[in-house]
Amino acid sequence: MTTITRWNPVNELMEFRNAMDRVFDERLRPTFRAATNEDLGGSGLSMDVTETNDEFVVTAAVPGVSPDDVNIEIEDDVLTISGEFKREDKSQGEQYIRQELHYGSFERALRLPPTIDAEKADAQFEHGILRLVLPKRPEARSRTLKITPKGVIEASKS
Repeated sequence: MTTITRWNPVNELMEFRNAMDRVFDERLRPTFRAATNEDLGGSGLSMDVTETNDEFVVTAAVPGVSPDDVNIEIEDDVLTISGEFKREDKSQGEQYIRQELHYGSFERALRLPPTIDAEKADAQFEHGILRLVLPKRPEARSRTLKITPKGVIEASKS
C-alpha cells in the first residue's frame, strides 16, 4: 500500500529560516562581541549586558529557580553565574507529549573589564530575573573636559 503525504511548503520555508538563523548565530555573533563582555562560554542561561557611564548591568533569566539556588562569583575579572533548573517529579503514568523546558545545571562565565569595582557589586532577584549591578571605579568613568582659552591675543588691524 502506498502512503500519500501532503506537501506543505511552509515546512520547507521554516527549515530554511532555521538554517539561516544558525548561520547568522554562528558566524556573525563573534563579530559583534565586545571586549568588555567577552563570553567565556556556558549553557542554559540567557543574559543581557548593558553599560552606562557609571556601571554595567547584567540581567539574566532564571525562571523557576530559587535565589538560594543561584551562585554568583567574581574572580579575576570573570563573572560566573551558576545554578540548576530543577524538574518536578512526574506523576505515575505521565508521559511527555511535548517537552521544551530545559532542566539541569547551568553555568555562564563572562569576562568583565578591569574597571569594575567588584566589592560594590549588587545582586537583585525578582520574578525569575537576576539583575547584577556592577559599578565602575571612579577613575574609569568618562569625563568631559571643557577647554577655556587662556591668553587670547587679539590681532590688530593694519
